[in-house]
Amino acid sequence: MADSIAAPAAAESISLLDLDPELLLEAVQTLPLREQARCRQVCKLFYLLVSELERTTPFMATSVGSFDVVMRDLGPKMAAAPSLGLLFTVHAQRDASPTGTLGSLARKLPPGLELVGGQMGVVAGTQASSGALVQSNTVCPHAGAQHAAALSLGRFPAASCKSFAFDAAAPGGWEAQLKAQGCFEGGWKVFLLIARTNEADELVDALQAAHPDAAIIGGMATGDVLYRLRHGAASVVDEGAVGMMFSGNVPLAAFVSRGARVVGEGPYTFGEADLDADPDAPEEQQILTHLTDPRGERQGALTTVLEVVRGCSQGQPTMGVAERPGEGYELTFLSNEMVVAQRGAIRLAPRRGDAPGWEGGAVQFYAFDPQSCKQDLATRLAAMKAETERKGERLLGAVMFTCNGRTHNFFGEAAFDATTFSKTFPATPLIGMYAGGEIGPPLLADAPPSRAFQVGGAGMHGFTAVFGMFIVPGRQPRAAPLAFADGDAIAAAYAELRAQMPPPPPAPPASSADATAGHLPTSIAELRSLPVRALRQAMDRLGIAFTPGMEKEEIIQEIATRLPAGAEE
Repeated sequence: MADSIAAPAAAESISLLDLDPELLLEAVQTLPLREQARCRQVCKLFYLLVSELERTTPFMATSVGSFDVVMRDLGPKMAAAPSLGLLFTVHAQRDASPTGTLGSLARKLPPGLELVGGQMGVVAGTQASSGALVQSNTVCPHAGAQHAAALSLGRFPAASCKSFAFDAAAPGGWEAQLKAQGCFEGGWKVFLLIARTNEADELVDALQAAHPDAAIIGGMATGDVLYRLRHGAASVVDEGAVGMMFSGNVPLAAFVSRGARVVGEGPYTFGEADLDADPDAPEEQQILTHLTDPRGERQGALTTVLEVVRGCSQGQPTMGVAERPGEGYELTFLSNEMVVAQRGAIRLAPRRGDAPGWEGGAVQFYAFDPQSCKQDLATRLAAMKAETERKGERLLGAVMFTCNGRTHNFFGEAAFDATTFSKTFPATPLIGMYAGGEIGPPLLADAPPSRAFQVGGAGMHGFTAVFGMFIVPGRQPRAAPLAFADGDAIAAAYAELRAQMPPPPPAPPASSADATAGHLPTSIAELRSLPVRALRQAMDRLGIAFTPGMEKEEIIQEIATRLPAGAEE
């Protein structure tokens, strides 16, 4: 008799808990953002996985084009739900209604996202799909719907961000409005400001005084309107300012670039005996009466300045002052307002921030021209690249505020600042605007590498390029693997995470028409026979709020509370 053949064993069932959560996390990360959002609704495990991505995955993505194109291109580039954004448009967008361009954009973005921006004469950015740099403006014959907007979205889990706005048409001045929004409360480390107001200088000074160690960057908008998107709604500001403030472990570092070619025979030096108070100044201000040249000869400061100006055949002369040579010279344009003719002296610009008055130091004279501007930016960016590589850091992206005079007419080539960045950091997201005045830390010449990035002392600059660089540590292995022993461990982790989150918005009250539209289950047994989609629809009709991560049995129990008394199991 032939040997009997054993029947194949029944296939062993495998649940999600049998799979390595780290593997599941990698799988979820490959999903488009919309699908991640759907996964978060499915069950507690996927809620935890998507939340882990948001907690551990910093990113920045930028694109340029029509509103539909930028949203389409950015989707695959977003590793998690974005929490902040910047929007620069070529044409003014004033319709903030839910059906308008801005309102529609707000509804497509996560409700917790904070976004600011405005209309600009010229915008620049990298294409999400190709990494190529695109620049457009309102007078370019090729500008149109295809290059209508530059949009950047990002998420920096270690930092908290909040948008703010000052509207000159709203009650109260800028100080009262910003105070009401928490701008002067402690803890903010970085401010990004876009202004369209004559009070921008005072606003920057007030923010810096409240946060002496904060970095403040931004620019004056060259268009007619500013934007703010938050909580799924949009608003516009005709005159005022919009901005973003960051606390926590903020990954943004700021620097200012402007060319500086040495002119004259300096550095010159001065001491306390060469300083005096300016009797004509409304506030305490110092004047410089004498300078000593490298040969040790002392002469009037104004005489020295005039000699330098006469000898500067190319470029606009500026004066740099430092406590000691080699620490970087704070630059100030030379102007007639600095002259104190009756004393043969020149006025010194007030020191930024909380720095005391000058007691002595060094002076160097510079001129800026196209070649020195090119060299300065290229040198700074190359040094930054070398430093980030040395430290094993990653540049996620950057925002650029460059002077609207730094154009083809000045450089002899288009988009020099943005192009130089893109050549130094290929395919790295960049969003930029051409400003009518740039906001940033003190402008230094001949600064050592240790002062490449600065905080404090922010002010308004001219003919500069200000960059905010989003730099994070290199990817590190997880300190402990993501693992859950069983369903109870998942439930405990989910409950702990939900306790840290704000409660979900209440569901809209159900009307009698909603409650009777379609068939509503009459027993728990009938509920268990329905798919989750049908249960979710029943929750909507009954006005029951859905909490992301709720699983089928929990949904059933919520609906069961609305079943008629005595409903059968």
